[in-house]
Amino acid sequence: MAYKRNTHQKELILSVLGEAPCHPTAGEVYERVRLRCPTVSRSTVFRVLSDQAAEGRILRLHLDGEADRYDAATAPHCHVCCRRCGRVADLPWTDPPPPADTAGFTLEGCSVVYRGLCPACRMDSNAERRL
Repeated sequence: MAYKRNTHQKELILSVLGEAPCHPTAGEVYERVRLRCPTVSRSTVFRVLSDQAAEGRILRLHLDGEADRYDAATAPHCHVCCRRCGRVADLPWTDPPPPADTAGFTLEGCSVVYRGLCPACRMDSNAERRL
């Protein structure tokens, strides 16, 4: 593998991701990085996130119908996604049982994403029902 420089921009991108209270998209990371480093390019942020995810240094979350999100926490854990607002949160890891039939695949891992309503959207739903 070719040597990859640890640039100031890469460090800043990873720092911003680590500080994020949620699981931001690459576009959201770019907007936050740009506040600190106005000269950073969108392609640099997207490339750094993609490279770091490919190397296993961060997680890329593929959520149906949404832009990929990124997570600085790489220890095993599950995620929960609000079906209304798209908010994503971490949950403790639960080991799902492996399927009886693997279709010939050698299983190497899995990700678990639960779906539901976050507390704010659930309260909004309850308020709408009372009207």
